[in-house]
Amino acid sequence: MHRSLFLLTALGLTLALGLGQGTTGRTSPPADPIKVLIITGDNVPSHDWQGTTKAMQEVLADKAKYAVSVTETPAKDLTSENLAKYDVLVLNYRDTKPGPDTTWTDANKKALLDAVKAGKGLVSHHFASAAFVNPNWEEYERAIAGGWRKQGYHGPKHEFRVKKTDASHPISDGAPAAWDHYIDELYSNSFMVPGSVVLATAYADPALPKGTGKDEPVVWVNQYGQGRVVNNVLGHDVIAMGDPKYREWFRRGVEWAATGKVAPK
Repeated sequence: MHRSLFLLTALGLTLALGLGQGTTGRTSPPADPIKVLIITGDNVPSHDWQGTTKAMQEVLADKAKYAVSVTETPAKDLTSENLAKYDVLVLNYRDTKPGPDTTWTDANKKALLDAVKAGKGLVSHHFASAAFVNPNWEEYERAIAGGWRKQGYHGPKHEFRVKKTDASHPISDGAPAAWDHYIDELYSNSFMVPGSVVLATAYADPALPKGTGKDEPVVWVNQYGQGRVVNNVLGHDVIAMGDPKYREWFRRGVEWAATGKVAPK
């Protein structure tokens, strides 16, 4: 009995010492950064895709949390092998006058859709929701959860108030109920794919040109296959993207699309 008691006591001391070393001498390994691919290289002349791409990189500048890559040559880089390297794809692209390096082939299109269906996150930024409408690529429309497409419009750029909806979601949970957004385009009459959950809206004042008198959706989420999708139609230019609240929503959208959650601040 005495020998057993001694062995148990020694074992307890050993475990205690081991646990003590674990809590003071070890730390959990850091999580791998979220691997982001920004897809760009073409847009309408009124959209500074170079500037807005740079702004996205600035928003995601925390290298401990994000590893950001950019392709301006989607014809070369939208392949299954390349897209497999990333956790989330960000679309800052509108097929206006694509050249040989920016024209999406059928293989490019399939690679993107297959990647998102299999669980890759997808974020559609601003006018990317108007890509591939002539003719309308319906599967792209479903993948990005709709947006501007052919029927969308907006009035002159102006400052407006963005309001969080009552939907409970990791992107919007904990965010202010409303904020005064920098001067931007307020999209109206956006197409909504069934199943979309609107997280933020802005009132299109009918006293202004093309104002609808409605709360227009500006950020919403959906799912395409296994992939989490965010459609954020704010952020026309670097001025609009300079809004700290916009930047926080954009970051949270990227993180949720990639991981399905948003870490607390």
